[in-house]
Amino acid sequence: MPSRTPRVLGSLAALCLACGSEPDVASAPPAAEAALDVAGTYQVSGTTVEVESGRERQIAGTVILTRSGSEYRSSFELSTMLPSPEGPLHTQVIGTGEGEIDADGVLRGAARTQLVIGAVAGIPTQFPFVPRFVGPRVVSETVTVFGENDSLEIEIRTRAEAGDRYRPTTTTLAGTLVPGSETAPAPMP
Repeated sequence: MPSRTPRVLGSLAALCLACGSEPDVASAPPAAEAALDVAGTYQVSGTTVEVESGRERQIAGTVILTRSGSEYRSSFELSTMLPSPEGPLHTQVIGTGEGEIDADGVLRGAARTQLVIGAVAGIPTQFPFVPRFVGPRVVSETVTVFGENDSLEIEIRTRAEAGDRYRPTTTTLAGTLVPGSETAPAPMP
């Protein structure tokens, strides 16, 4: 398998759909677009911090990036523990995102996330027959840097979607590409 060229991308921050303008794809150099192919599956881990309280929790899982032209789409499944009066509750963080690489080599995007929270402290949400409930829907702005050796670092700022309640958080994830995943076909829409 050919080695992927190391590359550094700046931010995967807010993809602003409200601006209503289409990206100027014609002005992007074709060679730069080809060099920035970072599609694949990444194993990641890191920390989520509540902005107001400073409380931290660990988070880990998988992020899948697919590419179609200049647009990237992501899907992810992460696991963390949310505090509760009965003890920490296992929580799955699942969602999708999208973004594009700008002229400076910055991948900008946004994500929508759903929390699936276990109802019994100490038991994973994936365990059969464990009661669970769907938590708040959240939206995120992200900043990603892709580095040497197929590594990445992601900074995520998260807030509640309109009508939901969620304490704003920042998450920092670091991870590496799963070998061979950069050649995997894109998932069906």
